[in-house]
Amino acid sequence: MKKNLPLFIAIFACSCSSNPDSISYSSAKIFQKIQDENNILSNWSTENKVVVHSTSEPDNLHPTNGNSGPRSEILLLTQRTLLYSDFENQKMIPGLTTDLPVESADKLRYTYHLKNGPKWDDETPLTREDILFTAKVFSCPLVNDPFVKTYWNNLKEIIFDQTDSSAFTCIMNTHNIQNNYWMGSFPILEKKFHDPKNILSHFKLSQFSDSTFNGNKYTDLSKWADDFNDDSNGRSVGKLNGLGMYKVTEWETGQYLTLEKKKNHWTDHSTDYHERAYPEKIIFKINKDDNAQLLEFKNQNFDVTSNISINTFSQLNSDFDFLKNYSGIISPTYNYTYIGINQRPLDETAKSFLMDKEVRKALAGLVDVNQFTQLVYGKYAGECSRMISNVSPYKIDFNKDLTPIKFDIHHAKAALTKAGWVDSNKDGVLDKIINGKSIEFRVKLNYLNNSPDWKDMALLFSEEMRQAGIIVQAIPMDLKLFLDKAKNHDFDLLMGSWSATSLPEDFSQLWHTKSWTSKGSNYCGFGNSTSDKLIETIKSETDISKRADLSKQLQKIIYEDQPYIFLYTSLKRNIIHKRFSNRMVFADRPGILINPLRLLSINPVITLTNGSTP
Repeated sequence: MKKNLPLFIAIFACSCSSNPDSISYSSAKIFQKIQDENNILSNWSTENKVVVHSTSEPDNLHPTNGNSGPRSEILLLTQRTLLYSDFENQKMIPGLTTDLPVESADKLRYTYHLKNGPKWDDETPLTREDILFTAKVFSCPLVNDPFVKTYWNNLKEIIFDQTDSSAFTCIMNTHNIQNNYWMGSFPILEKKFHDPKNILSHFKLSQFSDSTFNGNKYTDLSKWADDFNDDSNGRSVGKLNGLGMYKVTEWETGQYLTLEKKKNHWTDHSTDYHERAYPEKIIFKINKDDNAQLLEFKNQNFDVTSNISINTFSQLNSDFDFLKNYSGIISPTYNYTYIGINQRPLDETAKSFLMDKEVRKALAGLVDVNQFTQLVYGKYAGECSRMISNVSPYKIDFNKDLTPIKFDIHHAKAALTKAGWVDSNKDGVLDKIINGKSIEFRVKLNYLNNSPDWKDMALLFSEEMRQAGIIVQAIPMDLKLFLDKAKNHDFDLLMGSWSATSLPEDFSQLWHTKSWTSKGSNYCGFGNSTSDKLIETIKSETDISKRADLSKQLQKIIYEDQPYIFLYTSLKRNIIHKRFSNRMVFADRPGILINPLRLLSINPVITLTNGSTP
């Protein structure tokens, strides 16, 4: 699921102790460099390709319209952005620009200078026209990118320097903590490739940001948008285009996706690990079966993964032969897992009880989070972090004054009784008279079918609720159906996770009421005018200390409302073959970078040090 735009080094990490309701702090391993092997074994492949294990494929590879983790990981290889995230040092660095943007005194104007050198696949140089075109595409109301549209709404205009052909300035509407690095999250599009008839040149960026603009009135624009939004532009190999080092050459749906290194690419002599491309081929191979994954790794058919269950990870790390060939690393992330509760159900008569925050708090009190972490992470459970509200305990604005809702069945049952839920007919299921009808406490829980962990957690949750007289029907779904039902608010409960980074977050995407009405990522319908105003103040506050205080206020409001049953921050289960150098693991997503992996069998061995080649 979707992202929180990224600045600051996470100083602390939380670890779950034997008491699930307590939290202790320890240094976070935000970056780990794995030592190169001294000996190359004879059974190691010398083929210069990396096979990456994945449990799901991208929803698409469209440059603007999509919202999935696998998509983001692949776009890092096929696309380029104005700025890059320095995963090791937790800051933004120049990407397609010569330097970071120069900020004006009023913090509303940001001037960039493009590098001389980046070229598209047709050898056309990157220009400022591509930048302006990219902004128009993302901002166009007819483009199907609701998940990120909110970030582009703050862009007022882009103007070109008349004396320097590399310089352009982004003018923002309002102050925002992300103004100086937000463009580091979006791929730059080639104008000539995506708009050969030059349709968007007839429209100003300001028109697209005008809420009264009706794009459907313009036949050419409407036709262009229909063509651009077409699913084939995110799936057909021949229609995929980008500035990245790799291109997609094969995509067998549900099986694998192949990327090949571009020849004579403009990044070939780069010393930046974001741009180094050592593997000639990268294959993302989909495998959801634990037993099959074990066999594939034992036969050295996979090189890299961060997508296996803890059970599979533990079995492999107990195998002597496996450890001769691979390194297994547990790493923290800023991601977190939750159970969302629909506060504005479509059927208000039948499910109005979910609108009662005291009922939602009672549900949270029925969940033994410690059991969830033990179920998912086993002996590694002590490495994870307990979530309390919407901000990771790793981050500097985490509200330490909040305490986890205590697992207490008796207290939760008493709260439900106070709310009118009793087992009146002694059949083991709670019921209540609502609008003159006896309603049983029965709900459905949607969860993803791409990992056994989700199924195990769904069953555990159902059992915990059953002990309190609540019936939960767990329903597995593929990613597309899951997201469709979530954004259309067609669910009672859903179990999901959000990916995040160390950098300051604009809470609008997940928590503003506009993101509920626009079918964005506020799936549960949280919020009111008070929380909306606080979110808007937070994203415009550039003073770090003041912003942290405001963030803590929002965390408390969300904590009190309990739209989610907050579970834990995720751990990555990383495996990387020892036949490669430059093996790095980050707390920031995607966790592992594939492009810098270099065969040890290639001489001379070049190992990246502090992000550059020696």
